[in-house]
Amino acid sequence: MDFQGFQNILPPAIIVVVIIAFFLLSWLSYRKFESIPFIGRWVLISLRGIALTLILFLLLNPYFYSSSEVEVKSKIAVFLDNSESTGIAKGDYNGLNSYNELLARLDLSSIEQADIEFYSIGETVKEFSPDSLSAKEVQTNLSAPINSILEMEEQVQAAIIISDGIITYGRNPTINAFNSTIPIYSIAIGDTSDVRDISVSNVLTNATGYTNTNHIVEAEITQSGFQGNMITVAVVADDETIDEQQVTFETDDQVKNVEFELLLEEAGLKQFEIIAYPLPEEWTDSNNSRLFTVDVLENKVKILHVAFQIHPDIKALRSVIQKDENNELYTLTWLGGNRFVEELPDEDTFDLIVVHGRPNTSESFEFLSSIETTPTLLFELSGQSGSQSDEFDQMQLIGASSGQVSNVTLVSSLNRNEHPILDVPEIIYADAPPLLSPLRSVLQDVQSRALYSLNYNGVDTEFPVISVLERGNIRRSHVLPWGWYRMLQSTNESQREFAAILLGNLVSWTSNDPDDRKLRITPAKQVFSTAEAPVLNGSLLNERGEPESSGIIEVRIENDVGTDRTFNMDNQGSGNYRLNLPRLSEGLYKYTATARKGDRELETQNGEFLVSNSSSELANTTRNDDLMRSVAENSGGQFFTYNNVSGFWDSLREANVLQTRTETIENYSFPVRSLYWFILVILLLGSEWMLRKYYSLP
Repeated sequence: MDFQGFQNILPPAIIVVVIIAFFLLSWLSYRKFESIPFIGRWVLISLRGIALTLILFLLLNPYFYSSSEVEVKSKIAVFLDNSESTGIAKGDYNGLNSYNELLARLDLSSIEQADIEFYSIGETVKEFSPDSLSAKEVQTNLSAPINSILEMEEQVQAAIIISDGIITYGRNPTINAFNSTIPIYSIAIGDTSDVRDISVSNVLTNATGYTNTNHIVEAEITQSGFQGNMITVAVVADDETIDEQQVTFETDDQVKNVEFELLLEEAGLKQFEIIAYPLPEEWTDSNNSRLFTVDVLENKVKILHVAFQIHPDIKALRSVIQKDENNELYTLTWLGGNRFVEELPDEDTFDLIVVHGRPNTSESFEFLSSIETTPTLLFELSGQSGSQSDEFDQMQLIGASSGQVSNVTLVSSLNRNEHPILDVPEIIYADAPPLLSPLRSVLQDVQSRALYSLNYNGVDTEFPVISVLERGNIRRSHVLPWGWYRMLQSTNESQREFAAILLGNLVSWTSNDPDDRKLRITPAKQVFSTAEAPVLNGSLLNERGEPESSGIIEVRIENDVGTDRTFNMDNQGSGNYRLNLPRLSEGLYKYTATARKGDRELETQNGEFLVSNSSSELANTTRNDDLMRSVAENSGGQFFTYNNVSGFWDSLREANVLQTRTETIENYSFPVRSLYWFILVILLLGSEWMLRKYYSLP
């Protein structure tokens, strides 16, 4: 063990001077005691001087270094695909029996030349024991083990992936395998033979819909071996066929897309099923159907757009609103007096009233009578004040203190992440077509926030031009500049995109009811498989709007036949809660969550989720040798199949993967961290004290 120095900044000369001073002080302490024998006196001086010097050395924190070389085994990470498709018996592959026979032949646990670490492959990668192999995971994410290998490549010398190569979740892993600095050896399990089979391989649709609208659903029907055959594909709900179509297969291996339009009539979580009715001689009909759900919301967002002046911005804004299929737009274009181009809508309530410009009259309009309880978005079209009615006073958040109108550009008043409206593409505002606006303005409501101010002649100002207000459950927005059509017609795509998204964000944010719920419960996903445990996530705020970490959330789960069970959510801290439910049988489940703190009930929330017996793992059962081979070859490893692994371990030996390595282990020793040195100091000082008592010194 070699002395390396001290962990301090004191020069050696000063250390030597301090040590000499310690011994000089010790000598001065005992030189006057002439009654003590010469040897005894110098023993006392030495004990004190050595003790003080040792304390100084410990305070200077010296450290020592030593190294040794040891032989270590190689580490190999083994990833075992535990998804449902690996347990399917097909052709020569006998499901889990063939899988376990492969593991027995490899005898991974008894390899003396290497330390083996096992992980399972499902939707994620987890530490695993081969004895727990069950083929029950409902998803296969083959990018997860590759990402894990890239993270652990400094700790392991090779990786082994045993899988059928069928991806049902995540990205294709072959490209990432190029980035691996260690070889990946892949072993393909499963069967490659084609069978006569029809499956519903995918269902594409929006997870949410709206009442009294047609909802588009597209189903992908995959088949092999049924050239010239025709099947019936149907959409079923509550054992009732809603729609069906005939599909004819022109080739032996084909994917057909079938599109349905569903009329959504009632709000709530609605369960549907796509069924491809089986044909004779199909290998299995377990993948001929797939469940999906649509969370049907109450109608679209009803927006009334009132134009009190004629301007190109009117058409531009209406076009932006209509592009969002969730919006239902009603328009009114003023002709003067109480006359409009369009007929007054029959609707008596709107989710948002957009007012463009101001009438040059103080006349009241009936459709603005609900302005106090309706969100509003006000766009100015001139520098004149126009109508000063009570309705416009409530909508107005910005007051123009100057009637002078000039070309201006925008300046962000907040950071992009400070408000959802500001989630827009970044552009250079100075290069964008200018807007028209009064040059001086001020916020008229102290609770409103300015999102943008103006830039005039290249000078940034603090005069607000776009402002928003959220008071209770009502939101209001006010836009002072006009001329947005220029930006929407710009030849610069990023400028067009910026204007469209900004105006769309203003409409969507203002029309949405602020969610001030204290309790929020969300299923991890809307559809769970019978092979997985459903998970509910929750968050809880107290009456002050702060995260509540000491609450109790009770959840009652009720199935579609009326049976219910009650659970308590686990407290995750910081106001977050989680409930891991046991595996449930197929069906639609409703939950009621009640949050309490002490004797107070904070809030209750209801919701639904679906448990389905169908699995995406059954949609494709053909082993993907090309993918498994690419993963191995891209990383410098080799590819094998489950029925031909005779040279597997030889290939690892030839690549020196199983060769023991010599590692240098470095050791640093710090006396200040050792109890023995402090015991030595105590012994030195204790010996001095006992010797002093022996000589009857004070």
